[in-house]
Amino acid sequence: MEVTKLYIIKWLPVLAVFSIMMVVACSSDEAAAPAPAPAAVAAPAPAPAPAPAASKAPVQASSSGQASAPAADPSKAVAGGSGDSEPKFGGKLRYVVQGSIKYVDTMATGAIVTGTVGRHAYDQLFWRDKDYNIYGQMVSDWNMTPDGLTYTMTLRDGQTFHNGDALTAEDVMESHSRFARVDPLGRQLLAISPGNEGKASKDSSLSQTASGNTITMKFAKPTSMVLEFLAQLDPRQPSIMHKDIWSIKPGAPVKAVIGTGAYKMDLWIQGEKLEFSKFDGYVPNKGEEWDFTKGEITQYLDGFVALDIPDHSTRIAALQTNEVDVLDDFSIDLASNLDGVDGVTWASIRDGNMGVFAFNMNHGPFDMSPAGRLARRAIAAAAPNAKVMMAAVGGDDKWTECYMAIHCGTPWKSSITDLIQKEGIKTKGGNMKLGKSILAEAEVLQPGISEMQLRIIAANDMPFMPEAGLVMWEALRNLGFVNTELVSLDWGSRVAITGGEGPWEAATSWSNFANGLNPLAPHMFAGKSSSGYLDPRIDAVRDQFLVETDSKKAQAQFDEMNALFYDNPPSLNFFQFQPPRAIRDNVKGYCLNCLFPILHNVWLD
Repeated sequence: MEVTKLYIIKWLPVLAVFSIMMVVACSSDEAAAPAPAPAAVAAPAPAPAPAPAASKAPVQASSSGQASAPAADPSKAVAGGSGDSEPKFGGKLRYVVQGSIKYVDTMATGAIVTGTVGRHAYDQLFWRDKDYNIYGQMVSDWNMTPDGLTYTMTLRDGQTFHNGDALTAEDVMESHSRFARVDPLGRQLLAISPGNEGKASKDSSLSQTASGNTITMKFAKPTSMVLEFLAQLDPRQPSIMHKDIWSIKPGAPVKAVIGTGAYKMDLWIQGEKLEFSKFDGYVPNKGEEWDFTKGEITQYLDGFVALDIPDHSTRIAALQTNEVDVLDDFSIDLASNLDGVDGVTWASIRDGNMGVFAFNMNHGPFDMSPAGRLARRAIAAAAPNAKVMMAAVGGDDKWTECYMAIHCGTPWKSSITDLIQKEGIKTKGGNMKLGKSILAEAEVLQPGISEMQLRIIAANDMPFMPEAGLVMWEALRNLGFVNTELVSLDWGSRVAITGGEGPWEAATSWSNFANGLNPLAPHMFAGKSSSGYLDPRIDAVRDQFLVETDSKKAQAQFDEMNALFYDNPPSLNFFQFQPPRAIRDNVKGYCLNCLFPILHNVWLD
């Protein structure tokens, strides 16, 4: 069977399996003329832009949807760009993380902060550039059969773990299966992997074999989503782990980090700091231009320390007094304190987070009963989305409207966004009249539902969440939920409570842009969740989309996913916002407006 070699796959949600293109990886900044692609079934066109063309240099993916995040101030986007200063080796960078790090296992938690730190120690077979195009990182090449049933990947030679053990194909295969068991898209791939018939996801493995450094992955049905799975950025990641880690069930205690990445963890004092040092045995991806998370890494830093500073005012003060070098997300209302501060630069990230109001459906008033469904729809209608954003992040230049079930700004869009606005189930200002009408229907089905206890959990040490909680507390009381209470907790306590059945009924949160890169990404809900959501209709549509080859049918399935989201909402999406990030000016080569803080190829001047 003929195999087509792939070197760059852009935006796999456009079903690139069926429009395979040959692209030669190159570190040149000069774009080459597109190479001709072999004839294939037409890819779906959810965005008006054409299917990605082959090129030497990455071409920015088209941005479409109901809205896209505004770009950060380009004058503040990159610190220490080329020509600003010559790269220097040495020094330890001091980095304040987004929130408290409770786990170092990148597969065990959806906490973004774990992945942000972990990707410096753990590598992946595939990473993405700043426009989210997919590139090989730990592989020298990879192939896919035209029928979409078989993928082969050849590992680069010489890669070793932080403890000195050589990387093996077994480590890669077991790491992938471990990740698949905890990832929504991964569980779907397990279901179409030969040998898993009749097995639960927790007992399943991907169908993989190895010959030397070459791994073959097989599926019973064609799918275009494999590289999307292997190139995930967040919240959980397909990190390649040592046997001492991958042999542990996700969620069980893991105190060590043993990867092949550029930096190794030396110390973890929970609630205080993590310390990393340069891994001398790191084998870089030579010759591949560096861009966001992919390409050749030079270890300029001797190491870095990730500091846990819960109070945001204290974080700002530490940056102002040169006690730290980099701040991850912090409260936008404090950003003005950095204006005019000598030696400090800040900017908003380019692509936004989606504000979220999560429901606990394990019990009333938001359970899976017909009345519980109506209660959730009532809140969706009444939610004053613009007021939430104004309170939490500021003026409308700092947030953008979005009405899809996943993040706006990807190539995917849906006609459902217009319909739900016309219906009034999600609007900019909220439709309190419609919300009260729907809640009255719920009262008919379950008298007293609006008098049930309703505790909104809001983390007080995280951006967005406390302010959003206060606005929603007021809105729910106005809607008719008379026993609504706002509970303020630190992030760690909030995670512990909302990870189970209670005591909680709702919680404010947000979802990173990387969670919504495609219709099967983690932000797109599934039919069964730990929060008590159960709707087999969405799983049926997801399964159809996973193996769909017809572009029109794929678009119709995505529209149906969005319709189901609003018909039986597992959560509310507010709008997208762009949190700030800040650095000292002696930090060079750092992408200030990229989606995540990345310390690779960064140096201290």
